[in-house]
Amino acid sequence: MGVIAQYQVSAALPAVVSNPTLATLTYFASNPPLSLWNTGVTGVNSPQQSSQIGQTPTASNAGGQLQIYTASGTPAGVNFVLGGPGEGKLLGQRFRIYMSGNASIASGTTGTVTPTIQINKGTIASPSYTSIAAVASGAFATTPTNLGWSVACDLELDPVALAISGFFKYTYAFATGGGTSSSAAEAVISNNPVYVTLANAQGAAGFGLVAGVTFTNVTGVANLYEFRIVED
Repeated sequence: MGVIAQYQVSAALPAVVSNPTLATLTYFASNPPLSLWNTGVTGVNSPQQSSQIGQTPTASNAGGQLQIYTASGTPAGVNFVLGGPGEGKLLGQRFRIYMSGNASIASGTTGTVTPTIQINKGTIASPSYTSIAAVASGAFATTPTNLGWSVACDLELDPVALAISGFFKYTYAFATGGGTSSSAAEAVISNNPVYVTLANAQGAAGFGLVAGVTFTNVTGVANLYEFRIVED
């Protein structure tokens, strides 16, 4: 499977959400590229700010989203299906989205954590998010303090129906405290008619994805180890 796009995160260098506002979806950010390691060295210019790398998506701005290019060379505002000159990418093909990480809370407290993958149907400056995977909340008991999760979406972007559809599944596992694992079988993602809107909103850029987490009743820390889209 070839990687189409991914956040630069791993277990060694995760994206972190720490003590967010309760019951509010808070988004993860990709890390800056490692090529900036020599910033500040004599003779090395200061890095130029990017609207994508290193930015953290919010409810009002999608800067830093995982950008998916569905066409190459198609002018903004042109419907790809109706004769746009771009070379399609992911059109009519099966692709997958993976998101994995963990969350931890203080021992002796209770609460839930909900990882979420959303698609941006709007622009970067004016996003319109729709959840792709309706993941159920993972519940913390008073003993477990660490909850791992993994979410997978199996999708197809239909250039005729102008829709994204497919399946998703997820799993939770308590890494400490003797908790039990839970998971969900594949569930249908209903047709999501975003394609025409996306063609007009982001042009050849296609669409964007964001990864976030919601804490309820308890604050904590969440780490994102993986967020990527691949061709099947």
